[in-house]
Amino acid sequence: MIDVAVHSTLHKQLPVRLLARAARAALQGRLKRANVSVLLVGAARMRTLNRDALGHDYVTDVLSFDHGQTPEGRLIEIFVCPDFARQQSKLHDVSLEQELARYVVHGCLHCAGFDDRTEQQRKRLWQVQESVLRNLFKAK
Repeated sequence: MIDVAVHSTLHKQLPVRLLARAARAALQGRLKRANVSVLLVGAARMRTLNRDALGHDYVTDVLSFDHGQTPEGRLIEIFVCPDFARQQSKLHDVSLEQELARYVVHGCLHCAGFDDRTEQQRKRLWQVQESVLRNLFKAK
């Protein structure tokens, strides 16, 4: 079972149900049990997280943290920056909802073992990611 909770530190209307479905869709068939927290944070918080976790002093789209196995399953945190997503959705001419879902799926796939360090890994992750998104938005 994949349990997902979506939390926001922002005072904006965001598609929390869609993001929970996106996390479940990304992990379904890849992990048997997981507890996933999706946290929607502002640009300043995301920059701090990115700097502290990876040493990158800039705002990023998504950060994922796999805290390992617990008796209840894998413990996963996905941090998403809606401000970043809003900019990118306009740049790529997609809905904000789709861009946010893309970040959640991407972060979950990293926690399920996908990587994007090489071009081959990146292509595979993006193929799976976009397939999950097509199915998610088709079923919407």
